[in-house]
Amino acid sequence: MASRNDGKRKCFTFIWKLENASYCGQFDSEYVESPAFKVDEIHETKWRLEIHALCTSDDIGVILQRQGNGNDDDVIIDYEFAFLSADGIVLKSLEGRNVIIEKDGFIGSWDFASRNEVFFERRAEFLSQDTLTACCRIWKRAEEISKEVQCFARTRIVVEKRSFMWNIENFSTLETGIKHTYEIESINTDEKFMTLELFLTGGFIFEEAIRFQIIPNFQIIKSATLQVCIIDASKNAMKCFQSEFWIREPSDANEFSLFYSKKELMEQKSVYLPNDILSLWCECTCSSGKTLEEIDLVNFDSTAIEKKKPGDRILEKRNELPVHKGNLIADFKSLLNDNIVSDIKLKTSNKTYPVHKCILSVRSPVFKAMFSNDMKEKVNECVNIEDLNEDTVLRMLRYIYSAEVEEWEWDSATELYEAADKYQILDLKDICSSYLKDHLCLSNACEALVLADLHHDNNLKEYIQHFILRHGKDIIYSDEWEELMNSNVKLAAETMRLKFKD
Repeated sequence: MASRNDGKRKCFTFIWKLENASYCGQFDSEYVESPAFKVDEIHETKWRLEIHALCTSDDIGVILQRQGNGNDDDVIIDYEFAFLSADGIVLKSLEGRNVIIEKDGFIGSWDFASRNEVFFERRAEFLSQDTLTACCRIWKRAEEISKEVQCFARTRIVVEKRSFMWNIENFSTLETGIKHTYEIESINTDEKFMTLELFLTGGFIFEEAIRFQIIPNFQIIKSATLQVCIIDASKNAMKCFQSEFWIREPSDANEFSLFYSKKELMEQKSVYLPNDILSLWCECTCSSGKTLEEIDLVNFDSTAIEKKKPGDRILEKRNELPVHKGNLIADFKSLLNDNIVSDIKLKTSNKTYPVHKCILSVRSPVFKAMFSNDMKEKVNECVNIEDLNEDTVLRMLRYIYSAEVEEWEWDSATELYEAADKYQILDLKDICSSYLKDHLCLSNACEALVLADLHHDNNLKEYIQHFILRHGKDIIYSDEWEELMNSNVKLAAETMRLKFKD
């Protein structure tokens, strides 16, 4: 990190917020760039910050590019890069000293951060509201800049979200190889940006699996996420599948299976196939790779920023912002705690919570599906969630309304993880997953492995499997492992197989 004296030297600070950052790995140019900014006191040079986060690599690069304008002289600078949390805490940083940069030259690191850490393991810290905050500070090497300058900019990766009901009629007569198609069009341009195909595979020897193929319009979209839920006869949304994918070639297509086979649905047709109709609620979010950018604010003569090691704040000048944010959170908490103008209820086996459709819909696509269609929850103005205990529901609601998580222990974290997965509150699921990873031990690893496998969380599952293999005999010869062998030998064998994988 920069020395203590750097905190006293005046510098140019560039704070850049990249919104919808999850989609930044899909650009043809393999990076997304900030708005250009000008540093008057360093020969009036113009610069851009670049984030390289190609989806095929685990490395995230941060590059400072000098633009080919104005003065041709080389410049000598000290610099510092950082990724910040939403409230200005330094999460990752890198410094450079006495660096010579020529016109059109660049500096930085191609492996500044791990994609897995930023987008998965510590997503709640790095990507609050799916926004990545990057900071670049530049010091003039030969002499001090006369005044402190802070420049705030933002870039939004343009995304379009569509949700719709897809009814497959006469499902019982659906035959292997016969395709049902649904075309998704852009609201803005009326262009078709994706086609979904549903069909059966298998038969005779194997059960007929229900398969989806996603065929994107390569000319329009570069990446997408898709979630599909089965709507049962009681109008409940049953989570089935969620995935994200990148499109780089015209031939790129993705396939996946529903959790249920045709046989399993037919065996419970009164539940899943009312009137022989399979009802699917789908939500698709797509990005074309286009961006919108702007310079928000330039502050002059700002108070020097002294704290810059990981864990310290870097936005001292804007420390009034968290106060307003805190007031907003307090207001939202009061909506829940004081039962202000609620319009629907969540009912557990022991307690009923008055809540608000609009807030639950914004925070959870599953609740959104319930309230956007004529499901029984919308009609009855009550959602029964008796499979979750009172403590878990209250913790989930408090997070929905405040984005805050209370102190917890292992059991409450696993229960909240299941609730977050059921209602697709992905930020909360990430927080729970991070807690489980941080608190893995010999006695709970097998339990956590079963949980991750049950919820198809490959990231968490792989982390736990490697934890088990690292501890070898201490776990393999434990009572917990023996219980896993008896209850889920396939999962145990899959884990052991990794030990011998090349």
